[in-house]
Amino acid sequence: MNAQETLIPFDLMKNQIESSLAQFSNFSNISTLLTIEFQKGQTKIRAEIPPLTDIMLFDSLEIIKKHIENLRILSFEKGHYSFQFLNNNIYNTENIGDNLKIDFFSIINSSVEITKKGNLSQEEINSVIEIIRTLNSGLLFNPVDRLKELGASIIDNENTPDWDFIAGYSDVKRKIKESIILPIQNPKIYDTIAGMTRKSFESNRPRAILFEGPPGVGKTTAARIIAGESSLRLVYIPVESIMSKWYGESSRNMSEIFDMCDLMGGAIIFLDEIDSLAGARDQNMFEATRRILSVLLRKLDGIDSTETTLTIGATNRMNDLDSALLSRFDQIIKFPYPNVEERAAIFSNYAKQLSDEECNYLGAKTDNLTGRNIKDICELAERRWVRRLIIQKSDIAAPPFDYYRQSVQLWKNSII
Repeated sequence: MNAQETLIPFDLMKNQIESSLAQFSNFSNISTLLTIEFQKGQTKIRAEIPPLTDIMLFDSLEIIKKHIENLRILSFEKGHYSFQFLNNNIYNTENIGDNLKIDFFSIINSSVEITKKGNLSQEEINSVIEIIRTLNSGLLFNPVDRLKELGASIIDNENTPDWDFIAGYSDVKRKIKESIILPIQNPKIYDTIAGMTRKSFESNRPRAILFEGPPGVGKTTAARIIAGESSLRLVYIPVESIMSKWYGESSRNMSEIFDMCDLMGGAIIFLDEIDSLAGARDQNMFEATRRILSVLLRKLDGIDSTETTLTIGATNRMNDLDSALLSRFDQIIKFPYPNVEERAAIFSNYAKQLSDEECNYLGAKTDNLTGRNIKDICELAERRWVRRLIIQKSDIAAPPFDYYRQSVQLWKNSII
C-alpha cells in the first residue's frame, strides 16, 4: 500500500463492501452474515464463513499477498490464524499495531474479522471484499466434483457387496464390525461413555484404521462394505494419482481431500498402498513425500481430524511405514492369505456349479493364493470354455470341473 493512498471514509467503505457482497448470491441475507462497525476509532468488519479448511486459508493468504506486500503472523494455532500488515518501511515498527489485521476463527463458528485503527484504503477494501467472497465461494461448488478433480474415485452405496462376498475371514469380519461399524452406527453411545469416563472429553471412536495384507485378499472390498453399512461414501485415493499428477502440490491437495470429505458431511477415505505415499523418514525421502507424510500425521492425530471422516490405509509392506504414522492408527487389522477352507469357499462363489468335493480339491491345490488369484483362475477357465463352445458350436453350459483343475496349473505356470 502506498503511504500517500487516500483513506476511504467509513460510510463510503461500508456501502462499498455491502453492495459488492450483496451481488454475491451467498450474501442475499447480508445482515445476518456481515457486520461493519466503527467503535473507539477502530474499523471492525466480521463475516461468517463455512467451516475453515486449509485450502480456504491458503487462498486467503494468496489474496492478501496480491493486495498488500508485507505482513507478519501473529497467531498460527489451530482454530485461530492472525495476520497483520507491516508499514511500508518494514524496518519501521512505529504504531504497527494500528495497521490492518485479519483474524480467522474456526473453533466453534467459523468467521473472519478485519480490524484497523481509522479508515481503510481502497486496496485494503478490495482485499476484504475478495477474501470474504472467496471464503464463501466454497458453498457454490460440489465437493464431490472437486474430489474427482483431485484424482479421487467416489464410490456410492449402490450395488455395495455384503460380507458373504468375502469368503471366510470370520475373525477379520468380527474385528471390523466391532471396532469400525459399531462406532459409526452408534456414535452417541460411544460419546456418552467417553463423557462419563474422561475429565476432558475426547472421542473414543476410531479415526484411522490400517488394513495390512498381500494384494488381492479383500482389503478394498472390505472398505466398500464398511461404507455401505455406515451409509458413507467411499473416497478411494490411488497412490499413482497423487504422485504423478500432484508433484509439487501433493501435500496441499492431500489436505484438501480431507477438507472436501468434511464439507460433504463425512466419508471413508481409502488410501491404497499407503506405504508408497508415506514410508519411513530417512535422508533419502523425497521432499514431496515428506510433506504428504506431514499432512497425514496432522490429519490423523486428532488435531485437524474430523469426527465425520474415517481413514482406512491399506498396505502389504507395513514395515516400510513411518513409525509416527503407524502410531496414528487406532487399530491394525491383518488380512492373511486364505486357508484351504476359505479358498474352497471362494471357488464356490465363482463356480457355483461345482460340487463341494470339487471346490475342496481346488482349494487344496491353490496354497498361498489370494481371493483375487482364484477369481483370475475362474475367469481363465470360463474363457477357455467359451472358446471351445464357439469353435465346436456346442450348446451353452457351465464349465466342467476339469477346466478349473487345468486352469489352476495354467495360471501357476504363467507366473513362474
